[in-house]
Amino acid sequence: MSKSLAPGYIIASPPLGDPNFDRTVVLLAVHNEDGALGFVINRPAPMNLGELLEQAEYPPPHDDPTKIWIGGPVQPQSGWVIGEDPRLNVDGSIHVVGDIHVSSSREAFDNIADDLEKGSLIERQLVCIGYSGWAPQQLEGEIARGAWLPVPFDDGILFDVPHHERWERAYALLGLNPTQFITTGTIGEA
Repeated sequence: MSKSLAPGYIIASPPLGDPNFDRTVVLLAVHNEDGALGFVINRPAPMNLGELLEQAEYPPPHDDPTKIWIGGPVQPQSGWVIGEDPRLNVDGSIHVVGDIHVSSSREAFDNIADDLEKGSLIERQLVCIGYSGWAPQQLEGEIARGAWLPVPFDDGILFDVPHHERWERAYALLGLNPTQFITTGTIGEA
């Protein structure tokens, strides 16, 4: 395997053709000889954090409108927390970079529910349902075919850029504009 792309992003090349990943930015948390694990960070889920906690049978309040994300098509019933919360740095969590960890533990969601009850939700975190996964060498093959562009990690894209701007901003990290790659063959012929 070549150099690990994690931590980093992969961004969908226009048009990718797979509706699960069209115009997506995926945070790669793991990339090694066993495959890759990541989370789409710019596709809002059809429910908010309050509704997710209600479905998970947490006690009220369930009125929190915080967006959650469709992390990917794999195990869409699973929940994941990505953030700088030091409580995520526990056994079984994935260290991404710096203070950023990923956890699917019940404890991570217990902490979110407790924070909501106290009115002190951690700001630099994302909640995802599902994840994106690749078998060994699968992601490398998709990159070689031009489906994805690797992008270096930037925590601003993850936490500070509005979700609808993340794809374009990730391209900008490479000095590119995604419209450079759209052709009449891509968008149809008049």
